[in-house]
Amino acid sequence: MLSCDNFENDVINCDELVLGSSKTDDGDGAAKLSGKIKTLKEISSDYEIDVDIWKQLDLANADEYMYNTRINFCDTLQNSDAPWYPILQKLNITGCPVEVSEFEVQDLTISLDSVKDVLCHEFCGNYRIQISFTHLTDKLSCHILEISIEECDDEYD
Repeated sequence: MLSCDNFENDVINCDELVLGSSKTDDGDGAAKLSGKIKTLKEISSDYEIDVDIWKQLDLANADEYMYNTRINFCDTLQNSDAPWYPILQKLNITGCPVEVSEFEVQDLTISLDSVKDVLCHEFCGNYRIQISFTHLTDKLSCHILEISIEECDDEYD
């Protein structure tokens, strides 16, 4: 995960965080997360997370805007259905404020059950996901994650 172009992340640094593909113990598709997350300032209860998703298109180097959501970060800390809940659990983040700290993650396997509806032929392609922490209208952090959804033959996974 990288910082957005021309944006200085002075609240959260995720530049050393790497997301890859994996399998669960049951053989289902999963994501694997490793690296460091650094909180450079305290994350308070009034911070929100914005998630914007674009599908990268080959035509004219254009991207198709697909999705946006804004959620209160602290309100989701106890939501075990949230896709990032295993990460918060591993980092022992249970409430706000989240103190200034450095969190280490090694080979954390994350189930893809919460996004299984988009893991199909119709959604195959490359995507750019922008994740930002905001306070009111101020963007405090900006991170880019690029992912690819590909059709696989189970025999070759």
